[in-house]
Amino acid sequence: MDVKTIILGFLSYGEMSGYDIKQAFTNSIGFFYDASFGAIYPALRKLEEEGFVTKQEIIQSGKPNKILYRITEAGKQSFRQEIQTPILPPVLRSDMLVKIFFGKSRTIDEQKDLLEGCLDTQRQLLQQSKDSYKKLEVNFDEYQRFCWEYTIHHLESTISFMEQKMTSLLKQPAYSV
Repeated sequence: MDVKTIILGFLSYGEMSGYDIKQAFTNSIGFFYDASFGAIYPALRKLEEEGFVTKQEIIQSGKPNKILYRITEAGKQSFRQEIQTPILPPVLRSDMLVKIFFGKSRTIDEQKDLLEGCLDTQRQLLQQSKDSYKKLEVNFDEYQRFCWEYTIHHLESTISFMEQKMTSLLKQPAYSV
């Protein structure tokens, strides 16, 4: 699914500014799909050109004006069509896994630091996800709850897998440089 479709999904809940949309990405689906402002604003311009959203400028004193975007009927119809398309296989891009893949080219101390750092990062992500879930869960529908619980389960499984494999990985000799 592309950024434009996801933005339409967020706007189906109500008017939002570009900043609100970025926060929605980060705080709701950021674990499995995130977008930068550099992707969000061009997508909003394209959606406006296509007639899928309208915008309204809100005059604010003492700070920049606020632009609120609203989904149109055509946007709602486009969103409904897009979410009916077949599911594509996930594309996994992981800096962590790439670094682990080439871990044998590190010294044993570097390998240990790498694996411990990866494990610490996963634990931090898990804690952040659990904290966010607790703060936001009262507003979730059952499908949103499913996605958050999936994210937490995925992180817990990753941590467990890494803890199980770390010792055996560190027993392997490192390449000599």
